[in-house]
Amino acid sequence: MPGPKDSPRDPRKAVPAPAAYIRALLRRFGTTAALRAALLDGTDVDEAKLADPAAEVTLFSFVTFSENLTRVVGEEWPIDALSTWGTAMQGALEVAVRSSATVGEGLATMARYGHVRGPYLDLAFKRGRAASRLTLASAVATSEATRRAMTETAALSAAAMIIQIVEEAARALEFHVPWPPPKYAARFAAHLPGPLKFSQREAAIVVPTALCERASPFADPTLHASAVGELEHAARRIQGEDMLIVRIERLFKRKRTGRITEEDAAQDLGLSRRTLVRRLADKGTSFRVLLDTNLKERARQMLDAGKLTRGEMAEALGFEDPTSFSRACRRWFR
Repeated sequence: MPGPKDSPRDPRKAVPAPAAYIRALLRRFGTTAALRAALLDGTDVDEAKLADPAAEVTLFSFVTFSENLTRVVGEEWPIDALSTWGTAMQGALEVAVRSSATVGEGLATMARYGHVRGPYLDLAFKRGRAASRLTLASAVATSEATRRAMTETAALSAAAMIIQIVEEAARALEFHVPWPPPKYAARFAAHLPGPLKFSQREAAIVVPTALCERASPFADPTLHASAVGELEHAARRIQGEDMLIVRIERLFKRKRTGRITEEDAAQDLGLSRRTLVRRLADKGTSFRVLLDTNLKERARQMLDAGKLTRGEMAEALGFEDPTSFSRACRRWFR
């Protein structure tokens, strides 16, 4: 049986994230010492560190704090903290979006640099003939409830920035999410400028393509260039190989049964297999090592649960037969 082992370093701890969100949310929900302790539990930050205006946290702390919020406060916390998602909290990102030449360029800027303010996000903007889509996906593995909450914060933040540049036309926006209506659906919908649609194929903000051609009322090339320069500097810090490892681990966790191949991972990440191999080698690891670590952790969880036979576990993990699985377990847990 598996015994306690040292855990590999969590790559999320190397990815920087803004401390402002945690600071604001702790102020909103941490009304007692006990609540503050519960919300910061396991985050690797404390109140003393957050008191420093120059403090920086990590993606690990951000995600852990969000998980704690969902557990302690409830799934409606993004709506109960609306002021946190306003334009004032978005820093250079809001300035760059607002000062873009057109609405479409503002949305493209949001997609390109949104991860600077929310490193947990994978954003993409795609123009269509009639409608264009800003998709909002999570780049990290979390509980389903926390993934919904974090997607809602992204939608509320994006909406606040878009409303500025489209003004009264914000009513033409549509907001899509891939889950059924929760109990607080009416509250969520009430804070969006356009219709909210549930059970869609992906989380997205749908914008009429004609609206993308509208000039931003705040267009300012000099201000835009300055804000983009600041965002580029921050993006270079986030785009290290640790974030690549985080994204690969998310692909592993999305695979409920079997295993993802190196070729599939490269395709999902928008890379060639050769580039993926090189970038991981530069970091001193490989896809095989990461996959083996993931399979070991999944095996540990199955063995601890004690609900499956060896054959069922072997099949779930993509082994050819129970004997191959047993050999792997001897290697992992000896």
